[in-house]
Amino acid sequence: METPRNSSTSLRRALQLLEVVAGGHASGGYTLTGLAEQSGLSKSTALRLLAPLIDYGHVETDSTSGKYRLGAGLARLGTNYLEGLDLRSIASDSLRGLSQDSGETVHLLVPHGTSMVYVDKVEAPRPVQMASRVGMQVPMYSTASGAAYLSLAGPAAFEAVVARGMPPLTPATPSTRQELQAVVDLALNRGYAIDDMANEDHIRGIAAAIVDASHQPVAALSIVGPEFNVTPARFELLGSLAVAAARRISARLGARHSITPSASIKSSTEKERI
Repeated sequence: METPRNSSTSLRRALQLLEVVAGGHASGGYTLTGLAEQSGLSKSTALRLLAPLIDYGHVETDSTSGKYRLGAGLARLGTNYLEGLDLRSIASDSLRGLSQDSGETVHLLVPHGTSMVYVDKVEAPRPVQMASRVGMQVPMYSTASGAAYLSLAGPAAFEAVVARGMPPLTPATPSTRQELQAVVDLALNRGYAIDDMANEDHIRGIAAAIVDASHQPVAALSIVGPEFNVTPARFELLGSLAVAAARRISARLGARHSITPSASIKSSTEKERI
């Protein structure tokens, strides 16, 4: 009598195989031999596990090459998942953890025109609190959150900010195209942006962009505090904490890889330097 297969093991193997298919999707997919090699499964086992994935539309085969790639069924599942997402709920745990790790106030912001809007805030446990509040708007050009967003948003977003005008809010506010470009350049190179009292006297901020499944920036998180707490000596540490939290939230939104600067922004930046 044949021993029944362990359905849990089969499911895990099928999910593992689906991850392998996903890894080869961008390059056109894998042959059955390639899938077997990448997954460590025999071709017969891989073929058996592929059958239900194909039936449900999660995997499909190219009619010309015969290679296996992701199917439209996954797009349907992904759309249903994304439609049910609530950014504040997704980011909540990461924001609280970031505030605890940094000891500072943490914000979640989304873009609105040439501004960033506070949609959530976790206050640092200290008597003096930040003046920011949910619903408040701040300019992109003067804030770390705005610079982090602009570093991944593409040239059009940058040009819109410049065209609107950049009146200085403090002596440290970027008020020209070249000054804002320099701030965005640093955000590109570091992976996080710094507001060194550019938006408000005696207040510094560190921010990182949050991206969605297509790696487009949709929000930013920032660590903000008084100048005597958020010192230049802490920039690198706070920046690494902000980036790690942003990547966790981005992963919940479907981003699969590390956040990298867009080619279009790099091109625009290089043109500015010439």
